[in-house]
Amino acid sequence: MDRGEEIIGLNGAAAVLDVPPETIRRFAQEGRLRSEGGEEGEYVFLLEDVLGLARELGAESAEEEIFEGEVMGDESAGNSRLPAVPFERYERLLQQGQDYKTRLEERTRQIDEIRQERDAARMEIDRLWSEIERLNLVEFQRELQEKTISTLEEEKATLQSERERLLREQMDLTEEKSALSEDRVRLEAELNAMKNRGFWSRLFGG
Repeated sequence: MDRGEEIIGLNGAAAVLDVPPETIRRFAQEGRLRSEGGEEGEYVFLLEDVLGLARELGAESAEEEIFEGEVMGDESAGNSRLPAVPFERYERLLQQGQDYKTRLEERTRQIDEIRQERDAARMEIDRLWSEIERLNLVEFQRELQEKTISTLEEEKATLQSERERLLREQMDLTEEKSALSEDRVRLEAELNAMKNRGFWSRLFGG
């Protein structure tokens, strides 16, 4: 590359052609704009090539908008020098940068809101899980209580049945006792009768 030829970077070429930097990259990849080797692999173009492409694109006024003999930046920067462009174009670029900053701030705000909603959703999920665990515990206690009540009712029914059986046995024993008492009275009466007959027999020799 001839050191006497002026070179510009990616943003400078975009400003001259009044297109986004992505379009300059595409021109370079398509071979429509030759890219020279710069530091750290950045795009570097000859100003003459950029102006030639501007004429090809029908931007004849692009060359007139360049201030002849003026460059942006420090002349000692070598390959990083950029051509000066009209103030109106700088204003437009500045406005684009401000719009981008505004969109970035809006996107950041939206991301913060989404994070807050996510954190709130996580807290709500944790609360719901705690409520579910509490309800499960209450349900378990209720089932245990129902089982306890059912067991007690079964034991009560068993005891009631046993009580009725004992009452029946008591009645049977009472009847047996009554029958035994009657037998005893009858036997005592028979014994007395037998004793009386023996006494009178001995008395009268019968």
